[in-house]
Amino acid sequence: MKRKLLLFVIFTALLRNGNSQAPADLLLQWYQRAPLEKIWLHFDRDNYLAGETAWFKAYLYSDYQPDTISSVLYVELLNESSVILSRKVLPVMLASTYGQFELPDTLVTGMYLVRAYTPTMLNNGIDYVYKKKLFIFGKKPVKTEPAVTTHTILLDFFPEGGNLVSGFTNTIAYKATDEKGLPVNISGTINNSKGQEVASFSSYHDGMGMFELAPEAGEQYTARLNDAVPGKTYPLPVAAEKGVVFSIIPHPQGGFFEIHQRTDNPSLRAAYMIGQMQHHVLFRQELPAAKDETQGVLNTEKLNSGIMQVTVFTREGLPLAERLFFVNNKEYIRAAELRTDTLSFAEKGRNHFKILIKDTVQGSLSVSITDADYALSPQRPENIFSGLLLTADLRGYIHNPAWYLSSEDDSVKTAADLLMMTHGWRRFRWEELANKVKQPLPFADPSYITVTGRITLGGTNRGFSEKPLLALITAEGMRRNAQFITTDKQGNFKLDSLLFFGDARIFILDIRGKKSQYIDVKMTSDTLGRTYPVALPGPSFFAGASLPGQQQKMADDFDAIRKANGLMLEEITLKVKKKNPTDLLDEQYTRGAFSGTAEKTIDLVNSEEFATEANIFDYLQLRIPGLDVATDGNEYKLYYRQGPTISSLGPIPMTVYLNEIETDATVIATLPPSEIALVKLYSTFIGATGGGAGGAMAIYTRKGADITSSSRGDLITYQGFSVVKEFYVPDYKTDHSLLFKPDTRITLDWRPNIFVNNVNPVIPVSFYNSDRTKRFRVVVEGMTTSGKLISLEKIISK
Repeated sequence: MKRKLLLFVIFTALLRNGNSQAPADLLLQWYQRAPLEKIWLHFDRDNYLAGETAWFKAYLYSDYQPDTISSVLYVELLNESSVILSRKVLPVMLASTYGQFELPDTLVTGMYLVRAYTPTMLNNGIDYVYKKKLFIFGKKPVKTEPAVTTHTILLDFFPEGGNLVSGFTNTIAYKATDEKGLPVNISGTINNSKGQEVASFSSYHDGMGMFELAPEAGEQYTARLNDAVPGKTYPLPVAAEKGVVFSIIPHPQGGFFEIHQRTDNPSLRAAYMIGQMQHHVLFRQELPAAKDETQGVLNTEKLNSGIMQVTVFTREGLPLAERLFFVNNKEYIRAAELRTDTLSFAEKGRNHFKILIKDTVQGSLSVSITDADYALSPQRPENIFSGLLLTADLRGYIHNPAWYLSSEDDSVKTAADLLMMTHGWRRFRWEELANKVKQPLPFADPSYITVTGRITLGGTNRGFSEKPLLALITAEGMRRNAQFITTDKQGNFKLDSLLFFGDARIFILDIRGKKSQYIDVKMTSDTLGRTYPVALPGPSFFAGASLPGQQQKMADDFDAIRKANGLMLEEITLKVKKKNPTDLLDEQYTRGAFSGTAEKTIDLVNSEEFATEANIFDYLQLRIPGLDVATDGNEYKLYYRQGPTISSLGPIPMTVYLNEIETDATVIATLPPSEIALVKLYSTFIGATGGGAGGAMAIYTRKGADITSSSRGDLITYQGFSVVKEFYVPDYKTDHSLLFKPDTRITLDWRPNIFVNNVNPVIPVSFYNSDRTKRFRVVVEGMTTSGKLISLEKIISK
């Protein structure tokens, strides 16, 4: 009779000193070098019209805590041909960031892919990045010859533990998908080489199921599906004569495991097993020698939730069998509640909701409120829970992953266990760890924006070595930033931990006074613009369509938007007054209060005049009557049409803007006219402090095609982080003219940047309805500083 030994494995005991083995030590070393990082993106919707804006909030997660590893996040939009249509580069602050995709109105109807990653998370594999599909309704695709559709069923078999061993009863899981990678429910029989039925099977959930088989040595088994093509069979893996059979089934305390092995092969004897989550070794359990069967309970009640990997090893550290097991203790949940204080489905009606969270909460949230009738599915197929605890650790497509965390029912737990058996874990292979820990990591965090370059004496290749310099940085949304740097012996310099958005200008100046020399600056690296190798998804990510009836509804909306924007008037000839080049240049460079009429506008792009002046102020002083450029050493001040004054303050200097950012005139004085595209002069300016009593001047540096080869070498142009826009919300209370305009918004409110730091916080949310919404979908997601996750989804109707 086979002897049995029952082992109770308590996971709260960590790996003890003296029991460590090579695999556990190697995993610890790898974790210390490359911790796991995960990403979740909360989008305001799951489908869009071409020409709209897709808004998102990103949460970064590592080791069950907010991610403090990465400073830069890349978010990309790809089409079915894997062409990147848009790439957003965003700074990560407090483990989160947010942005948007401006969807071109030229996009064709279809499924698109969003992927997101940080450089350092790629150290754990280029497959494990965030992926999400978005349905975009736009133009009709170009008609092609209809493809011949073949309804193919792909059937894969997964022996539990990784081995199919003859002489033992084995559990074999399977997964059936169609040609697009979507699940297909099947049933059928298992037959031996003589055609005799030895087992039968039927899908349990989403094309997955399992059956038991005691294979004989040398026998070949095949599966035959009911209602399939006659004669079509699917071969099972060939059974090995030696090996370990390892199985785990759900248990009230966690999982019940069994190990079966032969005693006649000492080199393949199971000696111990290791359980790990997130590259942390949770336990190492010795297994009894010379036992052919071992059983035990894996107590997971006090563990964090997520995917646990349990591996059986030989005494020499050779992995024999492996099993994934999903732990769901719900400890990650921070509960939230939605209360509707004022509910109005009237046209442009005002609504007042409240989000209530219990306990002391410190963290970040995002809220989206949309028209529920435009959603692709009644319930979102994925949320922050499933995204961070489930799909982030598994390869391949998972259908409706949020369902596996939706209930405590045994049927859901069984289906989740099938998911573990049919989706391979391969963040690392035990046998490869020894080599991985010795190799340098291929990717590093760029520490926000890092600019490196080499400085040479003007007109030469001689390094400007070991010299002090001043770097003046101007960019959208930031005041002038000055940093002192010193070159090395070769003239190299480095600026790191910079944070700015959009087009930036970095002026490198020699600040040695009379000893100052002309210098040339050349960049040697671009940390934000770098491309990374990221695995492309399978065809299943582009499969699927909208709900029945949704297509026509979205088609009507898309046509209405195009008509409103004048995009369907190809056959109509419109006669409009042609704008002159300076007006077009003004539209290209200016915004808000800076746009439109000024007292004087100077266009340097379209001018045929050759400028010989050394700096822009010398150039302007000869062309603007009444402009006085005053210098005091290296300091510059500008005055416009100011005579003697009895004010104790004296003449009031002009307010000067560089690219619509208030900037010291001394900085702008370093620019030659060849760097300038446009100059606008205002006698007063509403955007300046005190109304710009001394006048204002807006100077715009050239960008894009306007940059000429005459640019000086001490000026660097750099593309910073992607510009983040503000979500537009109509305010019908203050602007009554909006009441007479149609409101067809699908996203009614989007708030990506809510910070909470309170006891039992109550977050008020007010918004206006559109003209047609009859059901609201409210989604709240977030993460606390302690790593708790918030996910609330509710549809509100009359």
